[in-house]
Amino acid sequence: MINKQWLSFAQEDYLTLLSLWEQELPLYRVICFYAQQYTEKILKGLLAEKNIAPPRIHDIIKLSKLCQRIDIQVPLSKDDQALLSSVYIDTRYPPDAGLLPNGEPSKEDAKIIVEIVKKLKQWVDEDRRFN
Repeated sequence: MINKQWLSFAQEDYLTLLSLWEQELPLYRVICFYAQQYTEKILKGLLAEKNIAPPRIHDIIKLSKLCQRIDIQVPLSKDDQALLSSVYIDTRYPPDAGLLPNGEPSKEDAKIIVEIVKKLKQWVDEDRRFN
């Protein structure tokens, strides 16, 4: 079972990104950020539940590898992990705001990321560890 505090915070991030996406607001960087945050908190919650102190990192690739080491196979491809890691925003101020390799996330980038996170959310909803 996932740590309930981590799951609760992750759910807030998911509802925020979904709300922004469904309202069709052109806030693609923010939508992508909340998608990354949701994923990060799910992974850290899985680690916490196994009594592993989640590291203070934001790298989805590294967090996924830590989950694999404790036999948790998170349904994210390496490309999904890399994409989610690439949109983390270290700072809230330009010009250092998180960007994809080709610049600001587009609507299409956000759509891809939202679909990745929806699949992760479905896994969370269906997996017995989360209930």
